[in-house]
Amino acid sequence: MEINQFVEFSAAIIRSLPRDLDTATAQRWIREQGTLSEVLRKALTLDANYELYLTPEQKLGGMIKGFDLKEHLKNEKLIKRCLSLESPLVNGWLADPSTYPEELKTKAVFLFGSQRASGSEVRVADLCWRDDRVVVGWYWLGYWWFGDRPVLLASS
Repeated sequence: MEINQFVEFSAAIIRSLPRDLDTATAQRWIREQGTLSEVLRKALTLDANYELYLTPEQKLGGMIKGFDLKEHLKNEKLIKRCLSLESPLVNGWLADPSTYPEELKTKAVFLFGSQRASGSEVRVADLCWRDDRVVVGWYWLGYWWFGDRPVLLASS
């Protein structure tokens, strides 16, 4: 970034700060500039919009059955943060695959906000990267979820 672009960019950030920012937060950011840096990074990048979630079992290299994962998400009060096919972020990725994050291209990410049932079978939508585009699939809750199958959550 050239110096004149940086000046314009930083001025835009300053103009965008809320005028009612509480003094304690402002003082903490002055003392802990790393914290301010992290807040700004999250606000300015796509990862501010989502989180990848794995259960403790998945993180340790294990697996969990889809039905148990759904129950776990409910018990941990994460189910309401699960993204769906209707989420603006997901719709943006589907409409413009060039915006799909690199970190997701090697995984199947699951949208527990989008489920469909056929008889006794319940399936959850998932996103995969194939042939330079985002592909929607449906994964049965009777299958196993490994560590390469995170749930896509809205950021907290």
